Amino acid sequence: MTFDSLSFLVFLLLIYACYWCVRTWRTRKMLLLGASYLFYAAWNPFFVLLLVATTGFDWMAARWLDRTTLPGRRKALVAASIATNLCALGFFKYAQFFADNAVLLARLVGIEFKPIALGIILPVGISFYTFESLSYVVDVYRRRIPASKSLLDYGLYVTFFPHLVAGPILRYGDFEPQCAVAKTWGATALGKGLALFTFGLALKLCLADLVFAPVVDQVFAAGAAPGAADIWLGATSFSLQAYCDFAGYSLCAIGAAMMFGFRFPLNFDGPFGAVGMADLWTRWHMSLSTWLRDYVFKPLGGYRRGRVRGHLNLIVTFLLCGLWHGAAWTYVIWGGLNGLFQVLERIFRDHVFDFVRVRHRGARALFALGTFAAFSIAAIFFRATSIGQAGSFLVGMFGLGSGGGASVVASGERVVGIVGAVLVVTTHILTAEMRGWDWLDGWAPWRRAAAVALALAAVVFAPGFNPAFIYFQF
Repeated sequence: MTFDSLSFLVFLLLIYACYWCVRTWRTRKMLLLGASYLFYAAWNPFFVLLLVATTGFDWMAARWLDRTTLPGRRKALVAASIATNLCALGFFKYAQFFADNAVLLARLVGIEFKPIALGIILPVGISFYTFESLSYVVDVYRRRIPASKSLLDYGLYVTFFPHLVAGPILRYGDFEPQCAVAKTWGATALGKGLALFTFGLALKLCLADLVFAPVVDQVFAAGAAPGAADIWLGATSFSLQAYCDFAGYSLCAIGAAMMFGFRFPLNFDGPFGAVGMADLWTRWHMSLSTWLRDYVFKPLGGYRRGRVRGHLNLIVTFLLCGLWHGAAWTYVIWGGLNGLFQVLERIFRDHVFDFVRVRHRGARALFALGTFAAFSIAAIFFRATSIGQAGSFLVGMFGLGSGGGASVVASGERVVGIVGAVLVVTTHILTAEMRGWDWLDGWAPWRRAAAVALALAAVVFAPGFNPAFIYFQF
């Protein structure tokens, strides 16, 4: 039941109608909790039990943490919670990866094993709700927030259906105050929520699926031998496809939550208008990047123990970021490259030229294009089917490989992809200083209505080829 399906729209309208027909606030929250479990059961009913177990265990662990003052016991409790969550995530997401690599490692020392097929099904959204549970328990351990006294509120925090499958990754300290106050229909930004939901669908269906995906699929197809121009086109198109796909999902989630009176954090904010990779990662998948900053990078020591140690901490953080995205070495390399690019950028800014301080609009546009190119180079590993394919593309994009000279992309799709890329990147560069979506409130009603109508028409008349959101696999 994806956001772009008719079944979800019917589900959303029914829950919305029932939600506002119920009088008491507690009953409304119970309705949302039940609807969220129903939404998750539509993917795989069995994994609802895992979701319930994770929710209940971390809620009780946090309660025990809040009650005890003994340092040793508190450390044992938080360690048990972290270990339990990571073991569950590790089993479902990485067991096959580790088994495959163990077989390969054994072959290197002369021991032959048959490939091990564990047949493990990945629970949808496990990476996202595991990180939310971890952040909650760690924040209670650090005494940043009190433990929740309401299992209902905490359960809704973990399972609320707009963000359950693919984020944004919420913090309980931001969500709990929203559970404490009853919502009123008059105070709900229904119009803005519907607008963001419609814009999100348009990004996914019209840009990610129709404009950029065909180009990407042809360039990265098995057996394709693209030339340098096609490799650059495929890499940049994939960066844009990933952005439009996941930013589209995030806008749908934010808009759907807004319809029920809840506010979610912004997840993408014009990343391709960023000047420098560090700036880009303050705009790209923001709920994940801030989570990694607060629960991985800072605990490792950040830059508090010197520049060299800080650079190493940054690279380790992004290696883990890559591994979080998928159980494959291509994802790990993608994360490592993003960390390495930021380290090199810091060194260049410290010792050569701090280009971030340049205020000339033309120069900043050029730096933004360079940042987009660097991000797209790393993105090759994210999309490639193997390290070998990614390596050949890296060599070929600089004209050093033996790739075919003829284009592997159909001419019509090439033109559409280039025009779409120019429009998206130019829009990000021109609006780089406009953070968030609050500017939409300043538009005249007729302009908002026209924008929503245009996006809705694009969604309605888009062809029916709707692959799942990319981030559902994470």
